[in-house]
Amino acid sequence: MKITDDAKVIINDALKANNGDCLKAIMQKSCCGESIYFTVAKMKAGETTININGIPVLMDSKAQAKAEGVTIKTQSGKLIIEDANKPAGGCC
Repeated sequence: MKITDDAKVIINDALKANNGDCLKAIMQKSCCGESIYFTVAKMKAGETTININGIPVLMDSKAQAKAEGVTIKTQSGKLIIEDANKPAGGCC
């Protein structure tokens, strides 16, 4: 997974605004199968994060495998998630 420097700024702002200390990646079922989904989270005792461009990211092994082709970046000042393993435009 990659997080661009521009995206890092927006994510850090979101973490502060929502009293979070990490980004959490989970797998979520959708009409296209399972997709990776990100939320702002607060780490619990015993949890370990992966540091990606200075952003602590909490994810299990399934999410970590899916995240390998993911880039979080900005476009027109908004966060977008680019998934190299998924065709552009979605499947629904």
